[in-house]
Amino acid sequence: MCGRITLRTTPAELKEIFDLFREPVWSPRFNLGPMQRILTVRLKSDGLRWADPLQWGLVPEWATESSVGSKMFNARIETISEKPAFRKAFGSRRCLVPASGFYEWERTNRRETQPWYIFRKDQFPLVFAGLWEAWSDSNGEILESCCIITTSANEFMRSVHDRMPVILHEHEWSEWLSGDEPAAIIKRIDDLESGPELEKYAVSKLVNNVRNDVEACVAPVPVERTLF
Repeated sequence: MCGRITLRTTPAELKEIFDLFREPVWSPRFNLGPMQRILTVRLKSDGLRWADPLQWGLVPEWATESSVGSKMFNARIETISEKPAFRKAFGSRRCLVPASGFYEWERTNRRETQPWYIFRKDQFPLVFAGLWEAWSDSNGEILESCCIITTSANEFMRSVHDRMPVILHEHEWSEWLSGDEPAAIIKRIDDLESGPELEKYAVSKLVNNVRNDVEACVAPVPVERTLF
């Protein structure tokens, strides 16, 4: 599962890292959750890469209400080519989702969880495999939305959670955005132990509330442990 991310990279850095046509309109965010806007990188029809904020929570084009996006912020890699909500986007509307890091909650006992912040050891942005869709309401208004693809946790993540985002290497970005054989791409990138080296540290429960979008969310804290 991936339900909370940060993105603190500057627009100028994002433009350089992703070879964007122009700098995105973006300000540092410390606690982004589903149904908010997260930044995505897409390959447009002009062949250039553009970065746009899309609603995090994919709304299929056939949906009757946009609220279904609240349940579709993640897509499981194991069933992505079969599920009606994701199948079409998987074939032709793939995107990159950059993040400085993401949060995950470890259950420490029956009542308590400990939030962790996970990030790349080299401080380079994480880049998740994503999908996007364009949905039109009854008034013809277009909503563009996205989701993050998840997979089984690797050895590093298993102590915290049994799922994690699919993290792409830089040499996979172009193929993910434009490749004609998505199933073959998935088979190549779903090597759980081949991703970038990750680190994690405990953070405060301030991150439990998505309205707390402040730098203190990413500050390390001592790990809280209980006997029961």
